[in-house]
Amino acid sequence: MKVSLVTAHFAPRFEGGTEFVARAQARELAKRGHEISIVSGTDAPDGGERQVETVDGLRVVFFRRTADEPYDLALDRPRLAALVAAEIEPADLVHVHHWWTLDGALVRNTARTKPVVVTLHDSFTTCPRFFRVPVNVERCPAPGDFEPCARCCSSDARGLDLLTLESGLRTRAEAFRAELAAAARVVFPSHAHADFLAPYLELDASKTAVVQHGLCGPATALAGASPYTGAGALRVLFLGHLGEVKGVLDLARALVGVAGAEPVELILLGEEVEPGIRGRIEEAARGVGERGPRLTFGGGYRPEELAQRVEALGGAHVVALPSRVRESYGLVVDEARALGLPVWVSDLGAPKERVGAGGRVLPARDPAAWRAAFQEVLGAPETLAAERRAQPPLLRTAADAALELEDLYRDVLDRG
Repeated sequence: MKVSLVTAHFAPRFEGGTEFVARAQARELAKRGHEISIVSGTDAPDGGERQVETVDGLRVVFFRRTADEPYDLALDRPRLAALVAAEIEPADLVHVHHWWTLDGALVRNTARTKPVVVTLHDSFTTCPRFFRVPVNVERCPAPGDFEPCARCCSSDARGLDLLTLESGLRTRAEAFRAELAAAARVVFPSHAHADFLAPYLELDASKTAVVQHGLCGPATALAGASPYTGAGALRVLFLGHLGEVKGVLDLARALVGVAGAEPVELILLGEEVEPGIRGRIEEAARGVGERGPRLTFGGGYRPEELAQRVEALGGAHVVALPSRVRESYGLVVDEARALGLPVWVSDLGAPKERVGAGGRVLPARDPAAWRAAFQEVLGAPETLAAERRAQPPLLRTAADAALELEDLYRDVLDRG
């Protein structure tokens, strides 16, 4: 079948988690003989308003916004809408992974002539700040209450008074509910994300599906890595963006005062995404009057080189991912499991769905609870060894997700 994948960005111009998943699924669908093309927005300042590139053997067409097509609540961009419509016209089916850089009515307009599948990678359809992480307010409000949303978004909407912003947010919510109502299927990467967004979106449950992303890179276990035995330093590995919302400061604080024969070692692999975050991590790890962990900042990494990078840094015994926010999926969980290591995650969002006996689920924003768990391991290292043995021999991959998507596409097309 001919399938057009629509993304807000795409490699090589920009690649975050959503784009990484879309690229992996596109590769796997193409391997199965489908004719796959990608239509993407871009914020790249060069190359004109339309660029065509080949990525992983796939045709990618980039459309760039002009100065009079800003990011706003309406996302009303008729010029881009017409360009995208012409580009996806040959497709049998369109799979929208994200569309914030394109046009806000893309799903509704496309659904008039062909079926559309939408994957909700984040909370963008319910929050213009994408992730429902409150700013200027204590917590995200209940569905239908937009006054706190207006206060939360006010710092990003200079020039709009709160009443105007509240009205715009209400209109935006109605528009995105109409967008998703026009889709033939709405796909979530996890049950946790589906349950979290359901009250805000009023979706027809018969049109929703959960398709987990799976491992989107190679599965490479650590070569010759030995489990923790209680001798030497416990080596804790953190993967992902170094930022407060990912819980990295909580993790540093949790390891302060963990008493063993040697200081615990905290290895951090990931890009620094907040100004000054490295200094804040170092300060959190110093503690007050107690011994803190030894820190190693390994920098960013590519998934295909992860095992090699960890081995070069001396290996690790456990991966700790104490995110403070609801992850819609958590790609780093699969990367950690592919290393063959136990994985400890926070109790927010999707990661806890995949840990099982191969790790632990601990409370978010609670360094004391994490500290107690690490201290337990120092006294009973066999518990960590048991978690390591419980890692599954086979992990779900993007190829498995592509098989499920293929069945979903066929079902949609069969239903007309």
